[in-house]
Amino acid sequence: MSFLFCLNTAVLSQTVTLDTSEKGLHQTIDGFGTCGHKTDDWYRTLYFDDLRCSIVRVDMTPKFKSPWSDHSYNSPWFHNDPAQPGPDGNNVRTYTGAADYTREFAGRRAAIAVMGPDIDDNIRRYYDLDNERIKGGGTLARIGADRRKEIGEVKLLGCVWSPAPWLKVPSGNRITGQSDPMPKNGAPWPFLWYDNFAGGLLDVSGEPRKEFDDSAMPGGKGPTSALTQYARGFAAWVRGYQNKFGVKFYALSLQNEPHLEVFYNSCLYRTADQYIAALKAARAEFDKYPDLKDIKLTGPEDTVGSDSTYLWFWESNGFKQHKLLQIMKAIESDPVAAKALDFYCVHGYAADGITSAGGEPAVWDWSARGWKEAPNPQVPPNVKGYESYGKKCWETETSGDRTEWLYPAVGFPSQGAFSIALKIHQALAVGNTSAWLYWQLSDEKADYRESLTNPEVREKSAKMAAARHYFRYIRPGAIRIEAAVTETKKLKASVFLHEKDGKLVWVLINASKQEMKPQLIIPSGYRVTAPAETFTSSDEALWKSSTVAFTNGVSSVTIPGFGVMTVVANIKK
Repeated sequence: MSFLFCLNTAVLSQTVTLDTSEKGLHQTIDGFGTCGHKTDDWYRTLYFDDLRCSIVRVDMTPKFKSPWSDHSYNSPWFHNDPAQPGPDGNNVRTYTGAADYTREFAGRRAAIAVMGPDIDDNIRRYYDLDNERIKGGGTLARIGADRRKEIGEVKLLGCVWSPAPWLKVPSGNRITGQSDPMPKNGAPWPFLWYDNFAGGLLDVSGEPRKEFDDSAMPGGKGPTSALTQYARGFAAWVRGYQNKFGVKFYALSLQNEPHLEVFYNSCLYRTADQYIAALKAARAEFDKYPDLKDIKLTGPEDTVGSDSTYLWFWESNGFKQHKLLQIMKAIESDPVAAKALDFYCVHGYAADGITSAGGEPAVWDWSARGWKEAPNPQVPPNVKGYESYGKKCWETETSGDRTEWLYPAVGFPSQGAFSIALKIHQALAVGNTSAWLYWQLSDEKADYRESLTNPEVREKSAKMAAARHYFRYIRPGAIRIEAAVTETKKLKASVFLHEKDGKLVWVLINASKQEMKPQLIIPSGYRVTAPAETFTSSDEALWKSSTVAFTNGVSSVTIPGFGVMTVVANIKK
């Protein structure tokens, strides 16, 4: 079965054909959301009542009790003795691995939390589950779970920015481009800066170390490897978090942006083999426990960038680091790793990991379907994307967009709030992603480039308006329908059918200055049971609600130039 809506202008008559046959049914939507970190009433209202977020993402970098976290993990900071720049004069405490993690520094020695075989003993002994930095996300997830009957299932995604610092070894890289009070340029990774476990590589050698001797722990037998410690610690931290907040993780990502070393919590995985070692260790450990074995593992949370080379490798400090498509190939070539990773996830950033990206359809096409012929001489031919492996993909972070609806004011507005709608469209309609998340809902900045709003603007934000078209009205369980647009590339249409809810939802993006007046046609076999709701955003009016009546299954709507419209029809067969 297929149906059309037609677009008439003075020059052209455009149509969008929707294919509801089995061939035309694409991904099932899992949801939309942001990283959660607040529980204020206004924040919760925006999150669950306005946007109706259906995914909460939380930071799962472990937090340790005293003495392991004393003096900011024994690193220089304003309140420490000594204060910055510290004994080494570089604002940080460097180390090269477990052997010298406990070296004397500022008259003290940092301690290593050795994980034993008893998961619950590890939780009680080491983890700070009352830490303020995890309270917001965990509480928000609990609120979402409590409102399941009202707003539907809210999935919880946990992402690790860094494992415990003593599990890491040097990458050979040094930090650059900083000024006080940041780490001093030239400081080698890994290092401790305030409470941040910055940079370095996870030690995946598998070699037992005396520093990780667990014989003093219940059930312990002697030296263990950093990889064993990583897996035990990860499992204990996740169980402790679930028990503390009364929630259940839907999925966990092993590492946020594994190609980057930055001054905040981070860990570098240069090659797919390093990532696969961690993946296998984590999956094997989680499978031991009834409350953890059903949690899905996802990754690599790599940035998609804006060209084909960046999807295959990224040259940094003379090393060609493996990127998304190369990591996928390695995982899927290893039966154990392929089984361990349930689905893929990516970030919609450019190469710097900061600038928003994902508006380019080619990047999403390559990510999802790969290529047969190499797009350029630097990459090999016959590369597969995630669809080729039969796995879904989530876009789990992007940000950096301007707060104005249209930016720049001259030329195509590719950097403002309008562009957020376009980037979501490309991820869903070209990349076939099943979920899409922004970095943060709110921050304290006046320009809130990294979030959708701030405490002053709240629901009046242009970025909130753009996200609302998708977050609020495309509910989990909806299926995207193939939409073929004729005559123009300026009308972007994605359509979603939710049979259970009896909803048909169009999200239409007018990527031109001129007003468009499409005609919507309900397919034979369906009938509209009430006037359809319409929600329109443009530079003139960020949110305008209305209704349209269907006569004999046909209705007309008007989309302003550089505008976005969502049409929600209640239908029955």
